[in-house]
Amino acid sequence: MEMERLNNYPVVMFHGFAAYGDDELASKVAPYLGFGVSTNIEKFMKKFDVDVYVPSMSGYASMWDRACEMWAHLVGGTVDYGKVHSEKMGHARYGRTYKALIPDWGQLDDEGKIKKINVMGHSFGGPTVRFFVNMVVRGSQEERDGTPEEELSEFFKGGHENWIHSCTTLASANDGISFLYAIEKPAPYIAKGLLAFLSIIGNTPIAKIYDPMLEQFGITKNPYEKKSGGKFKIPWKEINHYYECEDCCLNDLYIHKVRERMKDWKAFENIYYFSYSAYMTKEDKNGNHKVLPDCWIFMKPFANLVGKYPGNPADANHAEVTKEWKMNDGLVNTVTEQAPKNENWTPWAGEKDIKPGVWYDMPVENKDHVAYMGVGQDKAEYGLFYYDIIKRISNLPTIDL
Repeated sequence: MEMERLNNYPVVMFHGFAAYGDDELASKVAPYLGFGVSTNIEKFMKKFDVDVYVPSMSGYASMWDRACEMWAHLVGGTVDYGKVHSEKMGHARYGRTYKALIPDWGQLDDEGKIKKINVMGHSFGGPTVRFFVNMVVRGSQEERDGTPEEELSEFFKGGHENWIHSCTTLASANDGISFLYAIEKPAPYIAKGLLAFLSIIGNTPIAKIYDPMLEQFGITKNPYEKKSGGKFKIPWKEINHYYECEDCCLNDLYIHKVRERMKDWKAFENIYYFSYSAYMTKEDKNGNHKVLPDCWIFMKPFANLVGKYPGNPADANHAEVTKEWKMNDGLVNTVTEQAPKNENWTPWAGEKDIKPGVWYDMPVENKDHVAYMGVGQDKAEYGLFYYDIIKRISNLPTIDL
């Protein structure tokens, strides 16, 4: 089968919080794009000669660390978290070494055109993919200033403005989530307890099945490297450091902290942007949002918690949360999944005259958060959903600056 298109750039999916990618054995049983249904999107799109990749990043690290891991996956080599960044955050500078998934990315094809990729992000993968795009184009001035030239990763150099064709977010925490405000008091105990559990997983063979990937902090180990002997102890010192530093996923999900990080992000004029949002709650007579029956059962408690959170005024530790934030997809607020309002955006109005440099805010869908992974979805409809997205972006003209 063939898909008519103007280009055939690969698609790279950035997975979300607590999730996994193709490196882990869990993906063999339940692929991230095809979880719960028999349609594995990576295999499905192969029928149309489209390469789709879901590389493993830490499901718990910051946008910065995750983006560095993704860069190493795509171009090959050892993960470099940055000299300045790693020293500031108090963790190891270098991570795992990968073989390039797309070794010719950024090179010229037979017609002298740059080979690009399409990037997508689901859930926490959304802000991560936006950060990644900004870094590919702009790099990091801080790293450039503080790193000897011969040590500087290409990722931090920037200047690759023609390497990305499109950027798509799916049920993404583009503006942070109110859930963390709603559980603010017990959050430290929940987070540290989870990290302790992850440290146990990450120091056993289980990590080959599901890998937390936090060895830069000393919380877990690379399951493919030989481990030293000795009795295992939960690394509480490292866990406390991870939680308290500014380099963990929580700091990239609090609304006020997300806004500070993304204040100078922008939609680049030669990249196409799309955002998909969903809801699985309905307003009741009291003005709260209650979960709808079709929501995935494991998300229903979170949906109701977010749906009844009364909000808060803005202060030093919070951003203002109003009643519009009660609608959610089972976890993430619908309003935050929509196009980033600090960037150039417009409501979706059809296939004609799609322009780069503009976020297209797609119509809100009646889905829950994990539907984009395939949970509870019809096999044919799920495959068609991604087929339509990829067909659209593959038929948009390539624009080089």
